[in-house]
Amino acid sequence: MDTLEILIQELDEAEKLLSQFSGGYSGDFMSAEEFHEALKTHIIVLKKGDLTVLDDLWFWFAPTCAWDDFVGMEGQDLGNSIFAKLSRLRK
Repeated sequence: MDTLEILIQELDEAEKLLSQFSGGYSGDFMSAEEFHEALKTHIIVLKKGDLTVLDDLWFWFAPTCAWDDFVGMEGQDLGNSIFAKLSRLRK
């Protein structure tokens, strides 16, 4: 399995975890629900092979950004793993 395939699996996990959260606020998103919808859309686009969403995803999963703001410690390891893969793929 290559990095992109593993990333997509982890993003699917992240989407499921994020779906359990509500409310809050982080930069571009007024709620966890809004972030969840954006994440689902970006995962669909990525699964179609469109890598243009990598920059948005990288920003969302960067430390202290949207993922951390909404999911916090519960998703820290998953978020860090996703961020590392996104950083490699963006190069």
